[in-house]
Amino acid sequence: MTVRTRRVWRVSTGTLAAVWIFVAAAGVGVPALAVLTYLRSGDLLIAVFLAVLAAAAVVYGWRFGLHPRLIAGPDGVEVVNPGRRTHLDWDDLTVIAPGENGLVLGTEVARTEAWCVQKSRSATTKGRSTRADRVVAELEDLQDRFDPPLEDDQTGIRLRRARQADLELLTAIERAASEAGLGHVFDAAEHPYPTAEVRRRWRRLLRDRQVQLRVLEEHAMPVGLVAWDSRGQLRHLAVSPRYARQGHGSLLLQYATEELMATGTRELSLWVLEDNLQARGFYRSRGWRDTDERSDSEYPPHPVELKMVRTNPAAPRRRA
Repeated sequence: MTVRTRRVWRVSTGTLAAVWIFVAAAGVGVPALAVLTYLRSGDLLIAVFLAVLAAAAVVYGWRFGLHPRLIAGPDGVEVVNPGRRTHLDWDDLTVIAPGENGLVLGTEVARTEAWCVQKSRSATTKGRSTRADRVVAELEDLQDRFDPPLEDDQTGIRLRRARQADLELLTAIERAASEAGLGHVFDAAEHPYPTAEVRRRWRRLLRDRQVQLRVLEEHAMPVGLVAWDSRGQLRHLAVSPRYARQGHGSLLLQYATEELMATGTRELSLWVLEDNLQARGFYRSRGWRDTDERSDSEYPPHPVELKMVRTNPAAPRRRA
């Protein structure tokens, strides 16, 4: 079986048909009207105006309907919009997401929209899957093919990028880990787990090109997650209670720490609940240290968080 390594997307079939009808009408009908107008009235000015209008309509239809496309191949993704072409390498892509104005593609330093693939606000609000979601999934598959996740066949461990379709999975892993480890901080009777708020936060992070998200799997089963950003901050780390104390948290932290250090950030940081002594001990045993910075946490009853940091030995030293 032949595996396609290059894909091209244009506007949807319905839109494409409408554009072709528009271009045909403008390219044939309006010039014909111009000729008839000139023959009947002899008014050259009106005829020229109609001819120019027809040409402008054809160019508009081509540039905004027939010309835009999204091309994916082994070396990355190319977005072709009117007046601009943007190439993004697979290993640089941090966001692939549907958008109202076009498919959103982003790296830590750039963002573009593929106008040929759009998802309406109504479909997004109703949570309805559309062509844009299918294109996103295809692009994510191609990214995994050309820039593969980390895998260990012997242990069955796989560390992959989080996908747009992982929204509920990320929410579920964090909820399970929080309810198992933070019952002494959040009274479930008085403060039920804020599932909706956490889901909204993950939805936002999945579209944030400054944030890297990874999901850890063992024998194809989701185990945990980790998230960090381009500012040197570890944002989230969670392991499903079923897989706790098996080294998965250490693996996730080590990977994220190495990625953060590779950016050259002088000091890495994270925020942890002050009363989460187990997590604080976990981070301290791996080189992180407490600071005096404190802040109220995001969710009721807003327990205190403290900032922990770790110096990056690989960061370039400042000149004296």
